[in-house]
Amino acid sequence: VALCVAVGVFPAITVAGLLAVAATATLGGELPEYHLAIWHGFNLPLVMSFVALFGGIFIYSQRRRLFDLYARLPEVDAKLVFEGRIQQLGRLASAITGRLQNGSLQSYVAWGVTLVAVILLTQMWHLPALSLDVGMLPMDGVAILCTAMLVAAAFLTTILHRHRMTSIMSLSVVGLMVSLLFVRFSAPDLALTQLSVEVVTMLLLMLAMYFLPVRTKVESSSVRVLRDVLLALVVGAGVAVMAFLVMTGDTTTISQFFMDNSKSGGGGTNVVNVILVDFRGFDTFGEITVLGIAAMGIYALLKDLNLASAKYDSLGRPWAKDAHPLVLVTISRPLLPLALLIAVYIFLRGHNLPGGGFVAGLITSVALVLQYVASGVGWVHSRMPGDYHPVVALGVLLAGLTGVGSWAFGYPFLTSSFTYVSLPVIGKFELATAMLFDTGVFLTVVGSTLLMLANLGKLSLLDDKRENA
Repeated sequence: VALCVAVGVFPAITVAGLLAVAATATLGGELPEYHLAIWHGFNLPLVMSFVALFGGIFIYSQRRRLFDLYARLPEVDAKLVFEGRIQQLGRLASAITGRLQNGSLQSYVAWGVTLVAVILLTQMWHLPALSLDVGMLPMDGVAILCTAMLVAAAFLTTILHRHRMTSIMSLSVVGLMVSLLFVRFSAPDLALTQLSVEVVTMLLLMLAMYFLPVRTKVESSSVRVLRDVLLALVVGAGVAVMAFLVMTGDTTTISQFFMDNSKSGGGGTNVVNVILVDFRGFDTFGEITVLGIAAMGIYALLKDLNLASAKYDSLGRPWAKDAHPLVLVTISRPLLPLALLIAVYIFLRGHNLPGGGFVAGLITSVALVLQYVASGVGWVHSRMPGDYHPVVALGVLLAGLTGVGSWAFGYPFLTSSFTYVSLPVIGKFELATAMLFDTGVFLTVVGSTLLMLANLGKLSLLDDKRENA
């Protein structure tokens, strides 16, 4: 107590030197001018001190009454109170979770889209005004027709979503029209990729729908339909406005850098492919890794699954007994080598012309899946191995080793190199390490796609065997 009083009454004498040493070490230089004193005038800290002093005296003087009041209070176990509140919090969390996470994918999508709608409605007013003074592409009959087909197909997909096969066909028209839009906007790489992905996606959906009812019942109430319509209008209009602002705004991009350095830095004239396998190769490596993981996950889900498919359509008519029509089988056999030849051509030219390992992998996958569809799982597996896990692993491993190889020469991971060689008959051509990386992409795409589609096909084969038995 005496030490505290001494510091409070004589701060300059007792602690000034200690404070100076500590402040100098903290500041690392000369101390600013300061002054320690007891009286600084009548200010807020002094008032607070008086309040604390007289408040403490008053409470101390009333301590007997406070003790008596506390003694009359009911006995409460703090541990039980705390545990009760925790239990209430747990029940509240369970109720909210049960309300939101109710197993309805439609509700999950609605919550996500609602968040997007809220962001759009609150931030749209801060965007710059729309300007129609920029140059627009001329409209012709073909563009108007394709746009009308795109809108109509999207509308039919939404309206006829309970008719599964009809909605899938309408959805395929949407994908085709998007591919043609990429062609119109001079993006052949995107058009090739979109078209290939569309074929694979349609096959995947048709295989999955084989085990679902041909027509679903009406389950959405009028309130839910109204909610979905409002969300679609808000989000659709907001995305359209933002897309228009991006396309018409005066923005600077890094595209010119890639166009200037694609040939000199990556050894290829196809800027899109050079970006994927060189400039942003690490992104592509991550994407094929995720693709491989997704394929493994789907395989794990389907491995021991036991499903029974629908035997009749929505009108009660049985499916055709001929699961593998002769015409389809006859056409598919010669198409396989032709499709594989096209895949090799697309792969080899990808560094300088539209193509690459991803598109080539999709074309190869479609060619092989066609054999599954035409001739059945048993026929295909009797002629080629049906385990595609090693293909996926080899693709990811090859892509990774290509990146690691650059370390041996003192360069960062996935740094590519290229050179030109001359051979008899063939002449001068380019060799690039990016081709090895693209081969890894090719193998991963083929393995992952077939791992997913072939295992869905196996379910139908098992279903047929059960029916025959």
